[in-house]
Amino acid sequence: MEKLLEIKDLNMYYPISADTSFGGSKSFLRALNNINLDINKGEILGLVGESGCGKSTLGKSILKLIEPKGKVFYEGKNILDFNSKQLKTFRKKAQMIFQNPYASLDPRMTIFSILREPLVVHGIRNKQEIKKRISEIFNLVGMNEEDLKRYPHEFSGGQRQRIAIARALILKPDFLVADEPVSALDVSIQAQIITLLKDLKEKLNLTILFISHDLGVVKYLSDRIAVMYLGDIIELSDTNSLFTKTKHPYTKALISAVPSIHEKTLKEIKLEGDLPSPKNPPKACKFHTRCSECMEICAKKEPEIIKISDSHYVKCHLYD
Repeated sequence: MEKLLEIKDLNMYYPISADTSFGGSKSFLRALNNINLDINKGEILGLVGESGCGKSTLGKSILKLIEPKGKVFYEGKNILDFNSKQLKTFRKKAQMIFQNPYASLDPRMTIFSILREPLVVHGIRNKQEIKKRISEIFNLVGMNEEDLKRYPHEFSGGQRQRIAIARALILKPDFLVADEPVSALDVSIQAQIITLLKDLKEKLNLTILFISHDLGVVKYLSDRIAVMYLGDIIELSDTNSLFTKTKHPYTKALISAVPSIHEKTLKEIKLEGDLPSPKNPPKACKFHTRCSECMEICAKKEPEIIKISDSHYVKCHLYD
């Protein structure tokens, strides 16, 4: 498979305010911990994990919407070194669909204006070309052209997300980051948007990083899945192997909790305790405080990434 994106040693630190007037030192929350990940051309890579584990931070980091440390190579060039002109060119190739369609669309603009704006910013000012491209994309996402004169508040959540998808596609990108694009929608509407994304991927030959906390959705949509826990990628595999040859105890617990009408291969595994604070994560293996298979070494040494097969990797002492 040809690599589109290579993420190398990616770290993201958020400053935490401290009262320095009383001798307190400024501290940092480490949202991403040495992330190494490749995304192949034409695939949908699912990224799953609990809230607060760093999924959205990773999505924003690889588009340089925030400033991480490390390297992100897109078609062989490190985008974290790009200047503003290079970054503007990169934005045509890589776009983001945000989680909340109620907040991501400007309520004061008509839908036509929302879709026209990216084209004008990127130097496309021919009225006929703008009209043609907007019409094509709007039909592609299943919306009617007469709706272009309306405002975002006149649409349902599912329709707004279709508009947000159209805006992300208007510049004909190759790569999309979809940050929990269905979590704010009703279940019946979720299915429509997921099917739409799958169809668009095939029609437009897109590569998608699909971020979600719902393993059921990710299983249906993704070619490969990466599992995150407190800023670490702890398991990476093709979708079939992740569900049939699950390795990491945390992944096993996640999969066991997915509702199913069929008989489950895994009995439900209930994790003890709460998710530790990312401000003060456990030392060594971050999962050892909740793991039923914890060994003495887990509290002393951070596990290495172990290769199970050509497409399956796990970060766990059980496989050393």
